Amino acid sequence: MSLYKEPYMVDDRLRAAALGLKRAQTAKSALLDRRLASIGLTMALWVVLERIRANPALSTHALAEASLMTDQSVGELVSKLAKRGLVERVSGPGRAIRHHLTDSGRELLERAAPLLAEALQSAFSELSAAEIEQLIRLLDKIAPSRGSGASP
Repeated sequence: MSLYKEPYMVDDRLRAAALGLKRAQTAKSALLDRRLASIGLTMALWVVLERIRANPALSTHALAEASLMTDQSVGELVSKLAKRGLVERVSGPGRAIRHHLTDSGRELLERAAPLLAEALQSAFSELSAAEIEQLIRLLDKIAPSRGSGASP
């Protein structure tokens, strides 16, 4: 027996908003992945490299939080990056592992910068500067930034 007097219904506007967010995220991630593929990166790998660049010596857990990913996902991505010689894993205090970019990792981020800039310009080309500012404010209202700076 339900606690609700009427069957639970999702407001059509909320459903449309949720699906729109998911659709936009999927489309924009795919666009960024396609652009970065030419240098052997995905958006997820780029985010991890960029977070390590911006915050050297983060633990895996802190890196996961800054990257808006799970510890397990970041661990797998860091392993891939380490195998490619793009990051170094260094023992930290206790059981913590700290992460640092190698010269190759820094060079790859430099190569990625113009590709990412082009992809982001293309991804948001239908919006005016004012609409982009409005989008940022609206997204921050429903998912406040934790100060991680994880956005590209």
